[in-house]
Amino acid sequence: MFTLTPSPLSMPLLKPLAELSHHHQLSDYITAIAWSPVGNTLAVTSGAGEVLLLHNDSDLLLQDANGLSIDDIAFSADGQWLAAGGQAGQINLWPMTIEMATEKAPATKTLTGDSAWIDRLQWHPHHNLLAFNRGKTVQIWDADRAEMLTTLELAAQVQDIGWSPDGQHLAVAANTLVHIWRIPQWDHPLHQWELMAPAMSLSWSPEGAYLATANQDLSVSILTWAKVSFINQASTAEDDLPTLIRGFPGKIRQLAWADVPDADRSPILAAATRELVAMSMLVPDEGWQSWILDSHTANVLDIAFQPQTGLLASLSEDGWVILWKAAIEAAQMLDGAMDGFSCLAWHPTGQCLAAGGQRGEVLVWSVDLGYEGLGYENDEWGLD
Repeated sequence: MFTLTPSPLSMPLLKPLAELSHHHQLSDYITAIAWSPVGNTLAVTSGAGEVLLLHNDSDLLLQDANGLSIDDIAFSADGQWLAAGGQAGQINLWPMTIEMATEKAPATKTLTGDSAWIDRLQWHPHHNLLAFNRGKTVQIWDADRAEMLTTLELAAQVQDIGWSPDGQHLAVAANTLVHIWRIPQWDHPLHQWELMAPAMSLSWSPEGAYLATANQDLSVSILTWAKVSFINQASTAEDDLPTLIRGFPGKIRQLAWADVPDADRSPILAAATRELVAMSMLVPDEGWQSWILDSHTANVLDIAFQPQTGLLASLSEDGWVILWKAAIEAAQMLDGAMDGFSCLAWHPTGQCLAAGGQRGEVLVWSVDLGYEGLGYENDEWGLD
């Protein structure tokens, strides 16, 4: 059972660890933000259909507003491709072989199909394979060969997709089942994880040791990957079964795993629910322990850990981004979105944090990587 026990720590007065470095404006609600894994390029999309590319002090509008929302965007692992999908039911692909100074958008490759809304897309972590949802199917595009690799047929609408961090598996959530394929064996899923309620989203831990789902019945399920072979057995020991965490007060809008050393032994999972961030950590020999972060006053829409540290960013409709030291103590509050924020993303190095607003604001903060206490230390979570 998830226990809502507020953190006893209050907001300290500390030197700023993040300072605003860039501000841009689009015409509508910011729907998605993604950093390139190479360099300092940021892609931003809006509910009006705009796709904006930012690089240092330059910007390039790849797509003008057209009234059709773009809902997800992502760079390939090598940074050579940018993919976007949304209300139009198509994938737009841009090759990232451009000079920003030319102010000329590159040619677009468009993957068309039926009119099904595309709101989930993800590149393979090592190869230029793009997986995206289209109704009751998942399609996988091979960008290097410019061909559709396969189409996976599901019995229900696809809610979320996720490549495992090692790139060997693809998980797809559809209704109460999570289908897991082993690459490149696309004929049948290797595993089918049955849940007690439909999964709305899924998330692999950074090292791939755990797979979590946020469920429609206000619960979170956590599968230990080392025990995946037990999920389809009729009877098994309780310790081998996936963990079910109940008692969340509202819809779980986002999941985020801490990218810290020793995460396979003691993983840390954050869940955005109502105006709270609910934290769960697996303590060896004790099980999952929980606490909440409760400084927001409106729905928390997005959360993410800074790469390779325990610094958590949470973003809310209340107009604040809060940075939480070790996901326990509020260290700084950032503003700049008049009607509230919508989404955020850390730069792969952790040096920058970008956030989008509900009125089209795009803000980028530079983050002090030398700030004391951002890294993983066992005593922060009582593991000594």
